[in-house]
Amino acid sequence: MNKGLKVALAFLFLFVLSGPSPLLAGSKTTMALLDFDAKNVSQESADAVTDLLRTELFNTGRFTVVEREKIRRVVEEQNFQMSGLTDSDQAVEIGRLLNVQAIMLGSVTRLGSTHIINTRLVNIRMGVVVLAESIECRGGEGNLPASITELAATIANKIGLEGAVIHIEKRNVLVDLGQTDGVKVGDLLSIIRPGEIITDLEGTVIGSRDEVIGTVEIVKVEEAYSEAKIKDEAVTFQRGDRVKPIGEMKLVQKEKKKKDQDKKPTVPIIF
Repeated sequence: MNKGLKVALAFLFLFVLSGPSPLLAGSKTTMALLDFDAKNVSQESADAVTDLLRTELFNTGRFTVVEREKIRRVVEEQNFQMSGLTDSDQAVEIGRLLNVQAIMLGSVTRLGSTHIINTRLVNIRMGVVVLAESIECRGGEGNLPASITELAATIANKIGLEGAVIHIEKRNVLVDLGQTDGVKVGDLLSIIRPGEIITDLEGTVIGSRDEVIGTVEIVKVEEAYSEAKIKDEAVTFQRGDRVKPIGEMKLVQKEKKKKDQDKKPTVPIIF
């Protein structure tokens, strides 16, 4: 083997070890929806609501959603029920087997002509609920599709979007989030630097000391990437730093405050 080929193979080996570059890294949250619990409605109606929400979440462009059939196989292998599952620990176990970042539980309740859809999103790595959203639909089942679309948009606006810094030039950066991700001029993004992984006494990962190091404002949006202005003059960003909408970081801080009040150890919850 000649020297040039050896060098090329060495670089290829190092590239593989280093993992995917930020340009190739996905910005979508991978999630699964368990069939929602039926309360004063048929299970078939609750399943239909789950399927519609699964489709609408996918259509937001912010989530990779696992197909129902794949979830069903895993649930049956674990001898769980596909619907009516409310135990977060069991949901986390299913989520780990599915290799997803989040799993959604929920219920559909009918009170007179009003339907109420409740959802809870569980972070698989942390094993805690990071988002709880509900919506009321008045006027019967015919109005459910519009309400489900609205619910999916609310969830997508609060959690699910993450990207990375892919280029730095003076006081501006490029991030791999663009029009297809719903990013707009004027949006504020938090820049996050990965930190120390936190484990319990058994070695299970329960969080990380990820640090919010600064903020950028979107000034120009292209289809697959955006240009953002650095708002913190003293901060030095790096290629590969993660970015998330400010609204999501407020959600993280709210969850952290709640845990502090419960006098439990807490760390930032970041997908």
